[in-house]
Amino acid sequence: MDAEQKIGRLALEMAEHAAERLLVYAEVEDGVISADLFYTTSVSEGVRFRFTSTALREEIYSFWDAWRKDGKSEWRTMAYVMVGGKFSIDFLYEDQMKADEELHDRRPNVVREHFGDMKVDYSRP
Repeated sequence: MDAEQKIGRLALEMAEHAAERLLVYAEVEDGVISADLFYTTSVSEGVRFRFTSTALREEIYSFWDAWRKDGKSEWRTMAYVMVGGKFSIDFLYEDQMKADEELHDRRPNVVREHFGDMKVDYSRP
């Protein structure tokens, strides 16, 4: 199983395999990672938020580390999206990031891009 599939499997486990739409948003730098999970289900009225598990963070970091060691351009953010069993990954590279924008600015914008104006439930991270 490749890294992209492992990331998806671990994210689905965290969402109890009930996710209709799922987003893993991560920001990575050398030695540092921030990653969060957002998803909707058929019975949820909004978007559920979860801090990612250690295993998922480690898999994302390993994916990033292998990517840069392979000589590819080093991405800084990853939006891993799964809808209907199919996934896509969007990367943002350092030269694409706004100098004055921080995680607390980028993450809500990415969540809104994928879930619209749905309310996010932060009550049980």
